[in-house]
Amino acid sequence: MQEKSENITKAIGRLCEYITYSGITFNKLATELGLSNSYFSKMVKNNGSIGSDVIENILRIHPELNADWLITGRGSMLRHEPTSTNSAPTASLSINNDFVSIPLVDISVAAGCCGYDNPDYLEVVDTIKMPSSMVRNSEKYFCVRIKGESMSPTLLDSSYVIVRLLDRSEWQDMPDQHIYVISDTDGRSYIKRIKNRFRQHGFLVCMSDNVDKINYPNFNLEAQEINTILHAEWYFSAKMPNLNETYYDKVNQLEDDMDVMKGQMVQIQQLLRAINVK
Repeated sequence: MQEKSENITKAIGRLCEYITYSGITFNKLATELGLSNSYFSKMVKNNGSIGSDVIENILRIHPELNADWLITGRGSMLRHEPTSTNSAPTASLSINNDFVSIPLVDISVAAGCCGYDNPDYLEVVDTIKMPSSMVRNSEKYFCVRIKGESMSPTLLDSSYVIVRLLDRSEWQDMPDQHIYVISDTDGRSYIKRIKNRFRQHGFLVCMSDNVDKINYPNFNLEAQEINTILHAEWYFSAKMPNLNETYYDKVNQLEDDMDVMKGQMVQIQQLLRAINVK
């Protein structure tokens, strides 16, 4: 009985994966089940146990969901995985043979260190079109908006990234120094460059590109704290980074500071000579 209880507790994490995959929201699912809007957000926050009657109703309303996977984690998420290589990508709605539609989700991915509260997880508000050659077939993609300056100058505030949802089996093999969107079990999301330490120590090191490490320090996320991970694969911005302002102005400032220090050294040397004369 203890094993069953633990499996049901972990079902909320797998349900989050399905919510991400399907593009629906926890609010919509709660409405379908006749539950309060806060039911699932509380379950996610507390890693709570989903009642067996709720699980039964979820499987009844969403028959494509694999019951064994939801309860135990065994097998695949869906009861019938697509087998045809010519089928439309599950990541998005196919517009024609040359373009796909990728959902733009209502979440400002925090580029700061504190995250962005998003209890309802991903809310689809629009779609963008991309050439089908730019995405992988049968993968799940989202377009998310960046909030904050911690990834500047690489990623700018209010710009957009196209991210691909990773299966948990991919987590241990994520290469270092790539950029990912990571959501935790408290409903917060981050976009960070990472060092993958899952195999050795069971956590990720999340790093900002901003050189201001006082305001944007590195932090770790344990595997059990992580809900989903999405790989950032494309970047869109209406802003053009000003490298002169970002880098060259800093060099100019350093040169000015060096000139001031040289002047101070001359004054000190003159003072020392005057002291020696006396």
